[in-house]
Amino acid sequence: MSNLTLDETKELFNSIRIAKEECKDNYALAYLNAINESGTLYGNNGIKTQLLYCLNNMQYWKGEKAREVKKVFKKVIKKLG
Repeated sequence: MSNLTLDETKELFNSIRIAKEECKDNYALAYLNAINESGTLYGNNGIKTQLLYCLNNMQYWKGEKAREVKKVFKKVIKKLG
């Protein structure tokens, strides 16, 4: 995740933690667990792909926390380009 600043990385992993606690979609949780366990194992492209899969499976997760998490994920995806 070399394209992300330390603050952005912290924000991403905080958002992942929130999503794992709040989102009930099993597929999204599987992708989130893979990111959390791998750290930089997948590299920028792999993490970007995992986040895209997460967002796709989180489409029915609603509420303020969901909006905040999805916003962070989208920002990271854009930054990882």
